[in-house]
Amino acid sequence: MLLADVMMWFLLVLGVLFSFPALWLLSRGLYSQDVEVMASYLETSRVRAFFSGLPVTLVCVFGVALFVDKHQAFSDIAVVSFLAFFLFYSNVGVAALATMIGNKLPSPADQGRPWKSTIRGGVVLELSYLLPVLGWFFILPISLIVGAGAVTARIFSKRKAKGKDSQIPMPPTSSGKIAPDKREMTDADEVVGAA
Repeated sequence: MLLADVMMWFLLVLGVLFSFPALWLLSRGLYSQDVEVMASYLETSRVRAFFSGLPVTLVCVFGVALFVDKHQAFSDIAVVSFLAFFLFYSNVGVAALATMIGNKLPSPADQGRPWKSTIRGGVVLELSYLLPVLGWFFILPISLIVGAGAVTARIFSKRKAKGKDSQIPMPPTSSGKIAPDKREMTDADEVVGAA
């Protein structure tokens, strides 16, 4: 292996590791309420989240394995698509994992800045990824699987809640006409009445 190959892989891994905290903050910004809900879910259900994330992970691994050996433009696009989908999908959940870790390491600087817990937990998680063997082959893959499971659980809980909401009977609506003596005064009516 040439020095150029070593440097290429080193810089590639370093760039991916630098981009993870940014992706977690992006997820926190885009899906802040969902990340908070998933963080509280992960407080008690990390093992359940791991087993919920296994099917998604296996589908993506099999998808990559299916197309990786074919040297065609479509197969390269399919491999990149599977990897990009899995990394974004699972890292939304890893943002919740980082938030949960950061919440367990509280700081007075968090007042009014809820994203600080995501940064703090993300730094801890990121540095644990750098551990030789343990970080590379256990902590990183397990956190990605747990993240995918947290997102999957959140999606199913939202669908379940929507299903329950759709079963609740809605009250009958009126024709929209309000009786003149029972209508509420608006700001415009108060201004006209005062004049």
